[in-house]
Amino acid sequence: MLDKEKSKYLSRFGWTEDRISEIPEYIDIKSTPENVLRIIKNLNRLKIEDVDGYSREFKVHPAHIRDFDEEVIECVEDTGLNFEFYPLGAMSEQSGVLVVDKHGRFFLMGDELLFYGDNLDEFFDVVIFSERSCISIRENGETFYCYNNKDTGVNFEVGSGWQGDKSRLTKKYILENEKKR
Repeated sequence: MLDKEKSKYLSRFGWTEDRISEIPEYIDIKSTPENVLRIIKNLNRLKIEDVDGYSREFKVHPAHIRDFDEEVIECVEDTGLNFEFYPLGAMSEQSGVLVVDKHGRFFLMGDELLFYGDNLDEFFDVVIFSERSCISIRENGETFYCYNNKDTGVNFEVGSGWQGDKSRLTKKYILENEKKR
């Protein structure tokens, strides 16, 4: 659950925890897991600026929908992991599409696959508040810290996700430990 300050910031853009919008027509309601539908209903059609002024738009461009299945196949080939993704939107400074998997985890599927978090709070901490780093998922599920490109030592598994030390993703940890290098 987001703290009061973060919720207040997000509410400036129309977001609330209990926000419900319509499901886009490209989402098959019958075959989409309920947790994914809740996330899509909560974020669909929002446009939120992060703390640095970059835009996050939770509306998927038709070109992404047209090429989505092909992009997922390419992602599966690149990572060796068989994900089931659902499109969410885009970020102004990154190419690719924001996606959620069937477990409700958040990613950016673009030039590489970036893992943004296990839930909405972690996702917002990465893409809105810049309080956490993301993880790059590469061949055979190997993962690397995005802030220093070093191997995390823990592979990403489709079922269980990334089981590494999440404290090493916090801004505080990064600032304290990367200065020493």
